[in-house]
Amino acid sequence: MELIEVFNRKKIFFVCLLYTLFCCKGNNKEEFVANDLKSDAKIGNSDASCFVDQKCINKNDLNGFVYEFQNEIVEVVSGKNSTNDFVINGEKYLSNLTLESADLNLYYYKCSAKKIFLFEGDDYYSSTIFAYLFENKNLYYLGNFIISQPNVEKTGVKKKDFKISTDNNQIYIEVLLNSKSFKTYKLNERKSISKETQITSKIDLSGIWRLNCENSLTTFEISGMEGYMSLYSDNAIFINVELVGIENKLNEYYVRFKGTESQQKYYEDKKNTVDSEISKTQNIGRLVLKDNNILFYWNGLYNDKTKKRDFVDDFVMLKENAGKNPIVLKKCEE
Repeated sequence: MELIEVFNRKKIFFVCLLYTLFCCKGNNKEEFVANDLKSDAKIGNSDASCFVDQKCINKNDLNGFVYEFQNEIVEVVSGKNSTNDFVINGEKYLSNLTLESADLNLYYYKCSAKKIFLFEGDDYYSSTIFAYLFENKNLYYLGNFIISQPNVEKTGVKKKDFKISTDNNQIYIEVLLNSKSFKTYKLNERKSISKETQITSKIDLSGIWRLNCENSLTTFEISGMEGYMSLYSDNAIFINVELVGIENKLNEYYVRFKGTESQQKYYEDKKNTVDSEISKTQNIGRLVLKDNNILFYWNGLYNDKTKKRDFVDDFVMLKENAGKNPIVLKKCEE
């Protein structure tokens, strides 16, 4: 009888040992998968938490997907075979990305020269995030991951935020939903995205352009890549501008403020310009040459002091065009 009890004890011990070994093996496998896709490891690099969220200054959905930040302008444009490419600060990057989601969003995080762009294809129940590194005017694809919210009807749409860290050239992206940690992804892939060669316009823009050739209030005089234009009628403000060719877009130009040519200050209670407050790097508009006319898409002057746009709705050309944007300008005889 005792012999049978000893045998049974050994049998139970052996079964428990197998169970323990099996469970440990399963945990090791799960842990390996977790470390490959997400990581809670502490980041020891000095620049681990230096990525800072960059706030969007202007988002334009009417004329396409355009996000404007303090020093970056990011666009999504149609590419080949129903794919999409990115235009960053006028340079086109051939990402060949397929975006079929209902809504597109962009998150931008900066750490010194390193910049992370997260493009979101949002389909309500889940989002696909495509991660890119932008450094020294080079764009690299880092990979993508999915954020699922299957119970969105009960919980509501949760606000997404990201914490980005680096460690030994690895990039970790922690996803926060309503400020609570969801998952942390480690992105190992780094694929260089090629740039397209710039197309140079063969059409000379030089000349006088107006809404109505008899109306000097709507003058836009262009010489080479510089211009002189009406801004505001009440105090007779005229400004000098610079034209910047848009990468890979034939006959399209960004318009940037250079300085105030003149202003009369007839009325103290009306608007005036202060050159030192106006950004010379932010685009104030965009020109598209089409059918021998100029389509002038107006944004307004960006005020570095107030962090807002000036002369948006009261821009003289927009007022003369009944508030319609873009403004169609015709070339006039001198």
